[in-house]
Amino acid sequence: REERPEEREEPPTGEASPGPGPRTEPLDEPMAPEEPPTEAEPPPRTEERAPWQEPPRAGEREEGPPPPEEVRPEVEEPWEPAPVEADEPEEEEPSVRGLDEPPAVPEPEEPPTDEDLEAAAEHFAASLRVEEERAEGAEEEPPTPGRVEQEILADLEQPPAPRTVQVGREGLGGPSWQEPTAVEVGLEGEARPPGRDVPAAFLTGLVLAALAIGSLAVSKTAFAAVAGVLVLVAQGELYAVMHRRHLHPATAVGLITGGLVLAAGYAKGEAAMLAMLGLGTIAVYLWYMAAPASARRDVTTSVGLTMFPVVYVALLAGYALTTLALPTPPDGRALLLAVLGLTFVYDTAAFVVGYFWGSRPLAPTVSPKKSWEGAIGATLVVIAVSVGIVASAVPALEPVGRSVGLGIVVALFAPLGDLAESLLKRDLGVKDMGSILPGHGGVLDRIDSVLFVAPAALVFFRLVLT
Repeated sequence: REERPEEREEPPTGEASPGPGPRTEPLDEPMAPEEPPTEAEPPPRTEERAPWQEPPRAGEREEGPPPPEEVRPEVEEPWEPAPVEADEPEEEEPSVRGLDEPPAVPEPEEPPTDEDLEAAAEHFAASLRVEEERAEGAEEEPPTPGRVEQEILADLEQPPAPRTVQVGREGLGGPSWQEPTAVEVGLEGEARPPGRDVPAAFLTGLVLAALAIGSLAVSKTAFAAVAGVLVLVAQGELYAVMHRRHLHPATAVGLITGGLVLAAGYAKGEAAMLAMLGLGTIAVYLWYMAAPASARRDVTTSVGLTMFPVVYVALLAGYALTTLALPTPPDGRALLLAVLGLTFVYDTAAFVVGYFWGSRPLAPTVSPKKSWEGAIGATLVVIAVSVGIVASAVPALEPVGRSVGLGIVVALFAPLGDLAESLLKRDLGVKDMGSILPGHGGVLDRIDSVLFVAPAALVFFRLVLT
């Protein structure tokens, strides 16, 4: 019998094809399906047949699981979002791969030392000061020695200097136990134009001379009291400049010691002044011993800065009060008045001669405006005034040798005192120690020459008049 092609029925995958007769024989190899399975589909399952089972007849399907093409295995579903995973951005892959890597274990750090903590605190304090200065609208930094030298060499027609930032209090307050970060920031007043206001300086000198002569006319004690107040103001000006430079002297202890030194010099003489100076040194050490431990920094520097104004201002000025207290004869009033008058004459003559004829600087790195011509001219003027006026007014100096000797002492030590203060101002970066005296600056700017002349003149009197 011929078999029609259209009546042939393909057996399912893995089944035996029917034979020509009514019974079909199982094939040794299963027929391959018409469409091969996709990569996502697993190969179809084949069911093993027991030997006693009969093969299915033609046109009948074997009972069992559905054909492989109708059964969708469960493993197909996870592969469906595969195209979506391919579209994900590549930048996420490093983060996913980073999860597989073990996290880095930081190495243990050593605890900071005390020096590191102090350095960090100082750096933090400096940053706070810079932020506070910017908040106040500052335009320039605090004056430096280079800027002060430019201002000193400037012409009189130069416009006023811009506003500057002043850190710390300018006053006569006590020593600072506070940390460096607890300073106050304030703007200083308008800077004084460079150069000396000659009319104001002349009037100020006349007022001071009248005050000195008037108090001397009243009594020695009255002059000692007025002079003591002015000297303490000058000492406080030096402390104030130190505080503006972020230094921390014990201001209160220094001023009290200075007052005791002045009183001792007027009442008991040179030996008593040195005794008060020693007691003041002990008081400064006790002061810093009582300070909190956190504020006890740079004690050596602070002790030195506290005692330096006592020695430089109070002790040297105390020799003038010792001269005032000399017994009669000789008259202490006349001797002190001669010393103060000749010193005032020297300063005035040196300024006038140097202003008109000065060309060679006396100390260009310390005070460029002082000249050799001014120093020589002032020396000649002082000797002439001492011989012509002082010798006739003060009986103890009537001999020419004594009057000439006093004139030479004043001519030697007056410029040294002026140069010494200029050296300090240049180091501290200021032009004047204060502004209380018009045309002169501070009190210390006015009495700087007297501070060096007073002890030298007392020694001269001790040698000549004894």
